[in-house]
This record gives sequence, structure tokens and C-alpha cells, in this order.
Amino acid sequence: MDPFASLRPRRSLALPLLAFAVPTLYFVYRDATGGCPSGRPCLGVAHAGYAVAALAGSYLLAVVVTSLADVPALAARHPYARLALRPTDRTLTVLAVLVVAIASYVLATLVATIPPWLDRALAPLGLVVGLPLVVAYGGLTVVGSAVSVEPSLAVQTAVVAASLAATGVWLLGLATGIAGLLASGGALAGASR
Repeated sequence: MDPFASLRPRRSLALPLLAFAVPTLYFVYRDATGGCPSGRPCLGVAHAGYAVAALAGSYLLAVVVTSLADVPALAARHPYARLALRPTDRTLTVLAVLVVAIASYVLATLVATIPPWLDRALAPLGLVVGLPLVVAYGGLTVVGSAVSVEPSLAVQTAVVAASLAATGVWLLGLATGIAGLLASGGALAGASR
């Protein structure tokens, strides 16, 4: 058997790739913007390299996870697992559009100043995409305030990383839902003719 056959892209890699790539790329982004003066480009060659390494590492982790899991059996047993592990062409297309749009915005923030009106206009979309992060970090803040203890940096980092992994999964869920709406809208449009 070809040892590189398991590295070929396949549908079942979409979910674990998103779950690993979103947190790692977020931490690269945070590192890039952490010491950057306002109004100046923040994307350097080193951070571009970190991003490529984060993507490559996330892809390899996704390959390992899918090779350890019995993907066909999981997909056969549960309809939600089928949606997550065997996304349709339409879902992958919608996911690609969402990822390109988000990546474009994030890269734009690293190389230019985004006009405030555009930031305000896109904030509701960012809230929908980042809902798991908002809920988890909001919950952490509420619990920390209730017990009058601020969680350690390690706990905060773990909560952010886990909620960003959930955001990656949520992004696939959003793409699946949008693809389903587009499919039903196309079916309705075809039925009304």
C-alpha cells in the first residue's frame, strides 16, 4: 500500500481539519497582531510561515484522527455523522466560500486598516460565525465572576482553543445548513415553473 495514499484529500477530513486549523490559525493571528502598532501592516514572513505550518500540522492531525476512526461505520450509523464526515459537493462549495471570505477579511486586517463602517457592518456575521467562542468565553467570564476567581491563563487558553475547535465544527454545520437551504430553494424554484 502506498504510504502517501492516506494523505490524499477526502471529504472525511473536512471536519477534523476545521477543528484543528481554526484554533492554530487563531493563535498565529493573535501572535501576529499582538505587538503590531495600530494602522501598520502586521503580516511578516515568519507569521506566514507559521500559518503554513499550522495548516500542514492541522492537516496531518486530521489524517491521523480519520485513520484511527472507523469513518464508514460512523457515517453509516448516524445521519449527523454522515453529514459531518461525508459532506456534499454543495456543502464543500459553501464551506469554501465561507472560508475564503473569512480568510480574506482576516488577511485584510493584517495588511491594512479596515474602515470602521465595514467592521460594524460585518459584526453580526462575525457573531454568527464565532458563536461557540462567544458562548464559551462568555460562560467562562460569568462563572469566573460568580465564584470571584479569575481563571488562570492556561484555563482561559484551553477554553479559547476548545471553543475555536467548536467554531470550526460550527462552520461546517453552517455550511451544511446553507447548502441545504440552497438545495431546497433550488428544488422549490424548479417546482414552481
